[in-house]
Amino acid sequence: MVEQKVADIRFIQLESNGHWASSRPLRNKLSLEEHFQIELQRSGTSHLTQDGRTAFLRQGDFCIFDMARPVSWSFDNDYSLFKLLIPREKLAPRLGNTQNLTARAIRGNSITGSLVYSFVMRYIPFLDSMPTQHAQQLADILLNLITSAFSEYSIATPPQSLGRSTLFYFAQHYLEQHLSDPDLSVNECANACGISVRYLQMLFKEQNTSVLRWIYQKRLENYKTALVNPLLAEKNITQLAYECGFSDISNLSRKFKSEFFMTPSEYRKIHSLR
Repeated sequence: MVEQKVADIRFIQLESNGHWASSRPLRNKLSLEEHFQIELQRSGTSHLTQDGRTAFLRQGDFCIFDMARPVSWSFDNDYSLFKLLIPREKLAPRLGNTQNLTARAIRGNSITGSLVYSFVMRYIPFLDSMPTQHAQQLADILLNLITSAFSEYSIATPPQSLGRSTLFYFAQHYLEQHLSDPDLSVNECANACGISVRYLQMLFKEQNTSVLRWIYQKRLENYKTALVNPLLAEKNITQLAYECGFSDISNLSRKFKSEFFMTPSEYRKIHSLR
């Protein structure tokens, strides 16, 4: 078990074998009953029961439960997961009445579910090595993403608007998932984020880039990686370019040579000899 703590939120990485357990609220020095717990399944499967509902979790799925009420867990086999212990005062104002939210699985293949899962896997293991202010900002983004994921089940409060940093992460995630689509556009990303094109462009401008420039740079990074990947050695450079989302191969070749002082073919040949 590995545990970290940022901004009063405890992050626990846990691995174990199959078992069954239950919990009833008891006063203790950690005051766990004053927390909500998010369980995010990394591997294996689990069943979590609270408030008359049972959530079945597979890899990438997660759910929430209230430590102030009885809960039971069942793990059929070896598993690993992330536990997030979040103080009630940090999450309750965002979610409203949580009795309708407990033991409801958010699927890892849904938009908001994949956002939460990828965020946790990408950043949480490294929180200890980050500056405190940066780690706190990431924790706040995560709370916003969790709030968004559960908003469809909330009956007490409407979904709250996401902060700018959270929206920027959301936009980046959406673009990364669709980079291979040559028709990916600014309008499409803005619609997926539920914001205007102008606001989306402003978010990227604040990061000293633009949406289209960001897309191009990410595609170029993927293309460079693909060119030197031995598993893709039998694919020609044009195939790889199309698979990375480029549609104008001549323009790509000119820009590639201008930036790296060699053609994609030369880049591939040089790196394959190393």
